[in-house]
Amino acid sequence: MPGYEFTNEEKNSFLFRTSNRILYEVSFKPSGYIFANDPELQPFVFEISIVVIENPTDKHPPADPRVPPTIAQIFGSFFEQHERVVVYVCDTSDQRGSVRQRKFLNWFGYYKGVDYAQFNDTLTDEEGVHYYVSLIIRLDNPYRRRLLLAFDDLLTDYRK
Repeated sequence: MPGYEFTNEEKNSFLFRTSNRILYEVSFKPSGYIFANDPELQPFVFEISIVVIENPTDKHPPADPRVPPTIAQIFGSFFEQHERVVVYVCDTSDQRGSVRQRKFLNWFGYYKGVDYAQFNDTLTDEEGVHYYVSLIIRLDNPYRRRLLLAFDDLLTDYRK
């Protein structure tokens, strides 16, 4: 199924509107601080955010089969520069983090093709709140090994 048309509003921000008039923003925020121990990797690291900007229905957005391919197309557009890496940290503020993570993993699993790999983990804070994190990387990324080690170090440091 084809996705929706999207616009690249700013360097790392994309917008699309669904047939239900729901406006989404998919943005990639520079996040080099995540791998602060390896300054050479910092310019390539981004966090993805998928946010409903406008929802005239005032209800949770209904399932829409055109949203996943749209997000996949946006990912492809953003990843045209192959050194880029995306870290996904799932929002858990409303106790729906596991639902968001499952949806994100399903989207990615279906649309990743042969070009990308995803590495997932769950971190738990002192209050027992789970944070779902993913690293998404192109398989031909020349920094792949260093990025995987940096991701592993990040998770290890958090668990100390």
